[in-house]
Amino acid sequence: MDKDVPGIVVRVLQGNQTEDDMQVFLQWYHTSQENKDIFFQLKHIYELRKGVKKPDVIEMEASWDRLWEKLKKQSTTHISSSETNQGKRYISIVRYAGVAVVAILLMVVGVRLFYKGSDQTVWVEVRTGAKSEPQTIRLSDGSIVRLNASSLFRYPEKFSAREREVYLNGEAYFSVMKDDRHNFIVHTDKQRINVLGTEFNVFGYSSDPYTITTLVNGKVKLGTYDNEGNLKNEVVMHPNQQVYFDKQSYQTTLSEVNTLDATSWMKGIYSFRDAPLEEIARRLEKIYGVTIIIPDEVDRKEKYTGKFFAHQTKDEIANVLNFKRQFRLQFSDDTIFLQKR
Repeated sequence: MDKDVPGIVVRVLQGNQTEDDMQVFLQWYHTSQENKDIFFQLKHIYELRKGVKKPDVIEMEASWDRLWEKLKKQSTTHISSSETNQGKRYISIVRYAGVAVVAILLMVVGVRLFYKGSDQTVWVEVRTGAKSEPQTIRLSDGSIVRLNASSLFRYPEKFSAREREVYLNGEAYFSVMKDDRHNFIVHTDKQRINVLGTEFNVFGYSSDPYTITTLVNGKVKLGTYDNEGNLKNEVVMHPNQQVYFDKQSYQTTLSEVNTLDATSWMKGIYSFRDAPLEEIARRLEKIYGVTIIIPDEVDRKEKYTGKFFAHQTKDEIANVLNFKRQFRLQFSDDTIFLQKR
């Protein structure tokens, strides 16, 4: 494998590759599905920087996070197989990809400077920590946003004359002022929600493999982005409907729900109905600032129904999880270990 793979990948992204470059690139590209995924994510980030696609701060940062996590996972996985020639060869490919990522990092820094330097809009950023009380934010158009724990919300100090756009990494409840001339657009990781005037809840953390959108009142159009940043799979939602979007399979599931389950967090109540253990654990980690370790011997997909309350302690939430007494619980600082009995 040519050791200039990182430089060749950059030239392919820029469209300056030679015929020899393309041969080396195609050899690297077709070596594995992981290499293909890495290239498409790099391409997406690069196009955001160049303005080929509309700049989306949350989307760009989430793309970078996914790329970095994929690279770390590859390195860990393939180093364990380094005793074989095939493993050694694959590690070298991963290393080349890693160097390519480092080379692109300078471009990503350029993306962030580009946002700040070329856009005269003043952006406000609100971050909430674990165990935080919900925060209420009033936007310049009168819309209200209630932000849950462990969330990041970016919005303009004053909306532009064309549209109203905000960015969310986390969970929030939106009460949007109706304005027929200016759509209200919420961007999350791999998802875009287009609104005129409505109330809805979005559970969309970039660290989670899914996003859940629940409509209380009004009407919204929800679209998802593919790996290349193209908007697709648009779904029109009506009151009391929920869309579950699987970021890995790109599948969306529309269902009728009781919206109180999705919005009770604003009253300090976290309701789960037929939710997988793994999904419940992820959410509790964000709410209470704990780490929940589930070993492979425990069925992560087993479904549970129940409620947690914001004021509960680490011991109390662990006991609620273990209401069937099916686990042996161990504690270490802010970590809860669930072990099968």
